Order: sequence, then C-alpha cells, then structure tokens
Amino acid sequence: MRDYLKLHVLVLLLSFTGILGKLIEASTIAVVFYRTLVAALALFLILFLRKVNLKVSLREFGLMLFVGLLLGLHWLCFFGSAKVSTVAISLVTFSTTSFFTSLLEPVLGKKQIDFKEILLGLLAVVGVAIMFSFETHYLSGILIGLLGAFLCAAFTIFNSKLTHRFDSQLISFYELGSAFLVCLVVYLAFFEKKDLAMSQQDWVWLLVLALVCTVIPHAQMIKIMKKISVFTVNLSLNLEPVYGVVLAFFIFGESERMSTQFYLGGILVLLSVFIQPLFLKRKSSVTI
Repeated sequence: MRDYLKLHVLVLLLSFTGILGKLIEASTIAVVFYRTLVAALALFLILFLRKVNLKVSLREFGLMLFVGLLLGLHWLCFFGSAKVSTVAISLVTFSTTSFFTSLLEPVLGKKQIDFKEILLGLLAVVGVAIMFSFETHYLSGILIGLLGAFLCAAFTIFNSKLTHRFDSQLISFYELGSAFLVCLVVYLAFFEKKDLAMSQQDWVWLLVLALVCTVIPHAQMIKIMKKISVFTVNLSLNLEPVYGVVLAFFIFGESERMSTQFYLGGILVLLSVFIQPLFLKRKSSVTI
C-alpha cells in the first residue's frame, strides 16, 4: 500500500509538467532541450557526491541510450501537443499509455496476454474518444499526444528491463542524457539558435520542471517498478490528466474549459484506474 501511495504522489508531481510547459513561453524544443540537460547534470552531480560507479556494459549502455531516445521523443510529443492545443488534451491523450502497454508488453516484454488489462486499457481509450469526439478542432494536438503515449508505453516496458540491475539514479542519468542528445540532434537538424531563447521567468519554471518534476519522479518511478508491474504504473499515470486538468483550469481559467462530454469521458478514465487494483486483489486471493 505504501508503494501505491508513493506512486500517486509521484503522479501528482508529474501532473504539473503540462502546466509548467504551458507557463514556459519558449518553444517546445527549448523546453525539452533544457529540461533534459539540467536534469542530467543534476543527476550527474548527485551520483558524483554519492560516489556511484558509472560503468555499465556496452549492451546495457546501448539499451539505456535507446530508452532515453524514446523518452526524449515522448516529451517532444507531450509538450508539442500542449503547445498546439491545450494542457488538458496533452494530458488526457497521455492516458492511452496503459492501452498501448497492454498491447505492446506481450510482444516487447514477453509477458502473457492479459485480457483484463486490454479491457481496462480500452475503457481508458473509450473515455478519451468520448472526450475528443466533441473537440475535433484540436485534431493535431490529439494525434501528437497519442504518438507520445505510444512512445511512453514502449519507454516504460524497456525501462523495466533495467530496474532490477542498476541504481535508479544511474539509469535516469544515462536515459536523460540520451534524451538530451535526441533534442540536440532534432535542434541541429530543424531549428535555429533563436528557437532556444528563454526569458528569466522561463528559466525559473524550467528549473522547477527539471529538478522537482523530472529528477525526483523519474528516479523514484524506476524504484517503484521493481515492486509494481509496468501496466499498474502506466494505468495509475492515467490520473495525471485528472490532476492536471483540474490544476490547469484553476491556473489558466476559461482557456482550459472543455465540453461536458470531455469530463464524462474523464470519468471512464478514472474508472479504469480504480477497477484495476480490484482485479489485482481478486487475482491474489485466487492464487492464495
């Protein structure tokens, strides 16, 4: 129970990411570029002070770089979705991560297909579909957000392969470093120097985003995945949009107000989160 409580505190922290991304007036590439750079440097300092050995095998290093690549692309999609639409849309499309996880995990994680997980994931998807059937003018934001959710599902599955073998902060350091390299390549290929411009106020929000909403949740989430399944983690992350939408409405006001159908769909997403622990409890009692 303590791990589940800790997980939901981390989800609450993560729910501020979309809001901070909106508060920062700089471009999407600037937000993710500096977020990954600052977070990676902070983790390097922590590892140095803890005197943690940074050495890993070439194969494991390659896996961490690949996972970081997925993370970087996911964040570009996540913040890109918020920039071209609303924080609510960016957060709620992210809720489909659990559905993508239920489909990808049997293939990538060599896990047996669990039809209950697929049904719960579908429930979340139906909720998202209801929400956005009345918000078609935000189609580009929805599609970018869905791609980000797919990438996040793949990232979490591959990340779970590393959690039992290494220090969580060491994994986070390499992955965030790799995510930064992805942003650097994207920046050099498609953007100009002016696209990385940041105001003083932007830097304040960026530091909160990188240190409080990235370094802490990312490392702690890796620890939690040693005890809780990937699907459960991703399903709990469906609460991120619920927290985020409420917070965004209070912070940004009318610009974040959505249709009644949007909130009805949100109830289905919530149901998928609360039903899943009941399935787990029933499964454990049957096993006993």
